[in-house]
Formats: sequence, C-alpha cells, structure tokens
Amino acid sequence: MPPVPPPLPFYYVAASMEQRCDHFNALNADTFQQRYLVNDTFWGGPGAPILLYTGAEGDGIESVFAHSGYVLELARELKALAVFSEMRFFGVSMPYGEHDSFERRPERLGLLSIEQTLADNAHLVTELRTTYKTKASRVVALGGSLAGTLAFLLRAKYPALVHAALAASAPIFGYANLTDPYGWYRVATATFEKQVPGCPHAVRAAFAALLEASPTAVSKAYDTCRPADDSTGRRIAQLMTDKLSAMATAAYPKVFSPVLAACKAVMTQPGVGAFAPLLVPAGACFNVSTLHSVPEGLRMPPSAHARLARGAPGQHFSGASTADLAWFYLACTEIVHPIAANNRTDMFPPFEWDPHALARTCHQLFGVTPRLSWIPESMGMAAGPRALASVTSRVIFSNGLLDPWSAQSLTANASRSLVALNMADGSHHSDLGSWGNPWPGRGDSDDLVRVRREELALLRQWLAEDDHGPPAC
Repeated sequence: MPPVPPPLPFYYVAASMEQRCDHFNALNADTFQQRYLVNDTFWGGPGAPILLYTGAEGDGIESVFAHSGYVLELARELKALAVFSEMRFFGVSMPYGEHDSFERRPERLGLLSIEQTLADNAHLVTELRTTYKTKASRVVALGGSLAGTLAFLLRAKYPALVHAALAASAPIFGYANLTDPYGWYRVATATFEKQVPGCPHAVRAAFAALLEASPTAVSKAYDTCRPADDSTGRRIAQLMTDKLSAMATAAYPKVFSPVLAACKAVMTQPGVGAFAPLLVPAGACFNVSTLHSVPEGLRMPPSAHARLARGAPGQHFSGASTADLAWFYLACTEIVHPIAANNRTDMFPPFEWDPHALARTCHQLFGVTPRLSWIPESMGMAAGPRALASVTSRVIFSNGLLDPWSAQSLTANASRSLVALNMADGSHHSDLGSWGNPWPGRGDSDDLVRVRREELALLRQWLAEDDHGPPAC
C-alpha cells in the first residue's frame, strides 16, 4: 500500500453556490447548491491566478482533492487560489436531490450533460471572481481523466473565462472513428509486459483455460460456495478482465503497482484456477452469486458494471450507487468511448465494441440513444489533432504511457500552444496525483519531475500572455 500523506498545514474550506438546474431553458428557474472546495493558503490576492479543478465522476469532490496534491503545489508556485468543483449529479451536488434527480425525465436525469457541466463551471468562475473581488484573475482549468476532458472543453467553449488548461489523461479522441477500439487493452497489455515480462502470456493462457473448463472444474479451482454453471467461467473472465485492466491505470509508482502482485499470482499457479488467489480469500469459498454479466454493449473499464447490475433495468437499479448511475448515463449519452479486445494485440478474451448493442442497452436502462459523435463534432475534435489549433490554444495534455487511456488521448503536440507531455513510466494522471502518488515526494521518477517542471513553466508563460499574444500555430 502507498504511504499515507503527512498532515498538511493547509487543507480546504467547503462551500457551495447556487446553480441553475438548466442553464439553457429560461422557463426553468429551479436552482440547486453545487459544492466546491477552496484552498487559499498560497493565494496572492486579487489579480493572482485561480486554479479550477473541473469536477469529476465519483463519490464526491473530497476524494478527488485527497489524491490531487500537485494542484496545491502548483497553487504554491503560482500564488493561486485552488478551487475544486463537484460535478453535478455526483457527491451531494444533486439538482433535485439524491432520488428525484435520477427520474428518467428530460427535466431530471436529462439535465446531466457535458454542456450543463461546463456551464456550471463557467458560472462558478464568474462567482469566484465576484466573491474574491478579483475580476482580473486569470483562470487555469485543470483535471484528470473525465475532469481533464472537461478542462480542455471548458477552455475551448469559454475562452473569455478560462485562460489556459491542463488536461491530464484526457481521452478527448476516445470516440467512434477517432480511435482504435483495440488500443485501450493493447496499452494495458503492454504495461503488464513492461512491468513483469512474460505476464501477458500467462494471463492469456489462464483466460483460455478458464473459458474451456467445465463447470465442475471451475467449482473445484475456485472453491465456489455453490456449484458453478455453464456461465460461471465466462462471468469470472469478465470480472478479471475489468480487474486486471484497471490495474494498468494504477501502475505508477511501480513499487505500489497492483500489476506486480497480480502477475505473481497468475504465474505461480497456472491453469483454470490461476485467478483464484486474486478473487478468493484464504479459508473462504467463492460466492459466485456476486458475479454479474456485463450489460450488453456497455463494456468499459474501469467499470461499475457489477454494482450497476445488482439492480435490474426498470427496477430503479436497487443497489447501484448514484455515482454509478450518473456515470452510466453519461456513457449512454455523450461520453461514449469505443473499447474492445481481440486477444491478439492484447491478452484479454475477445469482445467487440458494438454501438447497436450499446444503443439497445442504453434504451433499456435509461430510455436514451447514445450520441456517438456529438461531443467531438460540436467541440472540434472530429477533424483530428491537426485541427485543434483552430479550436483553442494554451492547453497542456499530459499522459502516462502506462495508462490505457493514453490510447485515446493527445500524445503529440498539435501546435506550439497545444502541448503534449508524456511520462514513459506514468499511469493515470500521475502528474496531478493518483492513488499511488497522491502528493509530490522524493520518490517521484525523473520523468514525472520533468513533466511537472515543464507544466509549471508553460503555465507561468501563458499566464503572462494576453489573448492577443503568440499565435497558436
């Protein structure tokens, strides 16, 4: 386990502001309280920058703050006000409360969208400038993963409010016809091979043995609490696909990488039960009733499939968290990442990304049809990286190349002010902070230190530029 951060002399103050439930409908004047966290320890006062972490999926903004220590380091260096916004429909920022917000109606769950989220953040910027009497403060949007995508989009859509952005591990090209669906698992497999040579071969063999095994052999190998049936091996394989691939997103720092322990287990005990040490606690039987089939078409790692599947469609998803419901709704509408496996360029059992199956499942779950191309078409990514310079400027795209999401991110400069910074040994938003490295420390790799130094230098340079400064390309 990674070490616990030492007590910090600075933390945050929780606050909230009134947001419109629907920014784009004048006939709906309903409002809700959006929560955000503020740290003003290093702020230089009116005119000094504002760093805005643009929300994220998950259980609440506190968990994001807890592993994003580099944001506070940037605040120290830039004498900035650090603000972490909570995304609507996550945490306690519910437009109509925890239950009513998820009613399948246009004026309830239909208000969870990227456009509404960006407008929330834009309004928050204006309110912060008023509250802190700092109209001249330049804003840097930043975030990792979905929050990284939001940071890029916020800079692109509201350039008068947001001066620059740092988009870490942001899969902005993770859409149909813009990415190779097999890229995600290909990078995950390469990460396993890099950290434990030969491991992908053992994992591939373990999946093959499991999927070919009889129910009796599966029951014996996994010491199941009740007899396995014909679907048990397949469902274990689905579970292990999600577990193993998610490990690649947390592969930095290597000393804490879950890939190491997983490979040791699989390579020590080959055959049908190779995954048993990763699933079955010592001295216990394996409760196969906890296994659930992945909803058709909704295969995306890291996933909340098992938790979502506890509630059958049409039965209010009993057992699924609000965070799961909100994420799956986004995955059924605008955040539609094509991800597939082929067992040739990767080590996982093959499955295809099927937009038709996705549409059927999303209609069953939420009554919606995915808008596969809306975000890239409306926000300028559809024409590819070379066209981004006509969309925006002053954005850093950072990537850990061990991270499978790097397969759907910008990994090469698109212009002089759309800059890609890559960490060969980094994983999911390692620069901003993650589970294994929640704050900067002496053990940071040379690669990570270099990228953070370059990020700081670029932000200093851009904060000194006006909007008529050096051209984007």
